Amino acid sequence: MKDKMLKQMQSVTEAQYLQEHARIKPILDVEAAIRGKLAQLDRQVKDARDQANGDLTMKSVGADLLWQGWHDRTRRQLNIELAQATAKKLMAMDRLRKSFGRKHAVQTMAVEAAAQKKADKAQHLYAQLMKL
Repeated sequence: MKDKMLKQMQSVTEAQYLQEHARIKPILDVEAAIRGKLAQLDRQVKDARDQANGDLTMKSVGADLLWQGWHDRTRRQLNIELAQATAKKLMAMDRLRKSFGRKHAVQTMAVEAAAQKKADKAQHLYAQLMKL
């Protein structure tokens, strides 16, 4: 394979890899944000439990049941969003792995071609020296 073609292939596969890498960043950001919201919800639940244990008025008006219902709905929704984000991440990671594999294969071919070219040149020079 010609050097020019290998260099072009290297440029293309590098660009594809960087493009796939850039596509995964927003997905990871969304996943991290959802995980942060879940952690915040856990803290709120813990704080509400601590507060509700000593507050009989919340129990008497049913606020604790309303809170629990809101908490359950919110957690369910966040878990659905997290599952969707995780599925997107897995698909993006698969594309990223394939892109990296192509990039690495072309890079390896270029390194091997350069080594072969160097070896051929050394062999040619050695053959010229032997003719002298």
